[in-house]
Order: sequence, then C-alpha cells, then structure tokens
Amino acid sequence: MRLASLAGGLLVALGGIAHAAEGDDLVVTGEGVNVRAGPQSGAPVLLQVHRPEAAVEVAREGDWVRVQLPDHDIVGWIHGSLLAAEGAPPPGVDGDRAVAPPAAVQTAGTAASGGADGAAVEPAQPGGPQVAAVGAPTTDALARFRASVDSLNNRALAAAGVSLFADVRMAGEDIAQVIATEAWNTVPEGGRQSYLNVLHDRWLDTVGSPLASLQVVDQSGRVLSERAAP
Repeated sequence: MRLASLAGGLLVALGGIAHAAEGDDLVVTGEGVNVRAGPQSGAPVLLQVHRPEAAVEVAREGDWVRVQLPDHDIVGWIHGSLLAAEGAPPPGVDGDRAVAPPAAVQTAGTAASGGADGAAVEPAQPGGPQVAAVGAPTTDALARFRASVDSLNNRALAAAGVSLFADVRMAGEDIAQVIATEAWNTVPEGGRQSYLNVLHDRWLDTVGSPLASLQVVDQSGRVLSERAAP
C-alpha cells in the first residue's frame, strides 16, 4: 500500500498542474522564465517573467500552457514545469524551511533567445542533483538544466517525500545523464516515460541542439531509460 501511495504521489508531482483547466489561477515558479509566442522552445520570446507572478490558464498543448499574464496584459506560452497552482509550495522550499542555494552554482546566463524557459538556478534540496560541469555544453547550460531537474525533484519531495534524482552530468557532447535514486523504481512505467519526456524536452530546450540526448541512469551508470532527438 505504501508503494502504491508513493507512486501516486510521484505522478501528482510530475503532473504539477495537469488537472488545471481554462481559467484556473497559476503562478510562475522560476526566474527569467520565457513567455513564447507558441508551444515550442523555438517560438519567439515575447517577454520574461519571474516568480511568483500570476498567470491564468487559457489553453494547453502537450507540456506547454497558454496563459494570460494580467500584470503585462499579454497572452503567451510557458512550459508547464514552470507553473504551479496558486497556493502550491514553490520550488526550493521544504515545508516552512527555505533551502539555501549551493555556493558553487551561479545564476544561469542567457542563451540565444536572451533567457531560458527554465528558471535561473533554483535552491537545491538536500540530496538533490549537483551539476558536473565537464565537457560541452557550457556550465551555464548545465546550470539551467539543473534548475529544471531540481524543479521536478522538489515536486517529488513535496508530493511523496522522496528525491528521484541524485546527480546531473555530461556523458558526451550534447548527451546529459540524470542519475536516478532508488525511488525511481517506484514510479510506474508510464510515469517514468513521462518524466523522461519532460527531462528530454527541458534538455533540448536548454542546449539548443537537435542532436541532444537524455539518459536516466542508476548509481552504477547503467542506462535505465534514454531519449534521443528525432
């Protein structure tokens, strides 16, 4: 029963705002979040927003949410991993305790679009992923990807009390590896595929390469799941 409850909590964490509907009140959970003209990472950036700015859901397409931004009187698309239902705990907060960011990781710079669809560097949870800044892409790109992985980890911690990912590292040019904890095995197959899709989408968006691949590996380095660009 505990495993079933844990798996359910992790799926809720992944969905985040999956049950939100048109007209629902949301908040931005990241810093320097791109608002795009369309539901894909290559769409033009209309502006950048920051936590905890209010947003109202208008429509949804895949992992992207079309929102009305009252403070800017504009409608645009934000990746769903960077939105939460109003009143939900923001990433980087463990209950009532704010978690300090790691000193070694600096706020991410901008890519070609002048920003990132992920937040700048989020505070890390205990046991959360740490970036190994080796190889290509740049440390800034890895830091931005780390923010996305941290966001997923924070949701898992809030919903189910477990950390899914222990580390983030490069395994070759444009190939990122996310090292999973043992809790990864408690997520149903469909949920693992959904996590993999979200991680790969965020990595593609961060590195900006059509050849970018994402692997989820165990502590020994064995590949558990893999997603390559078309």
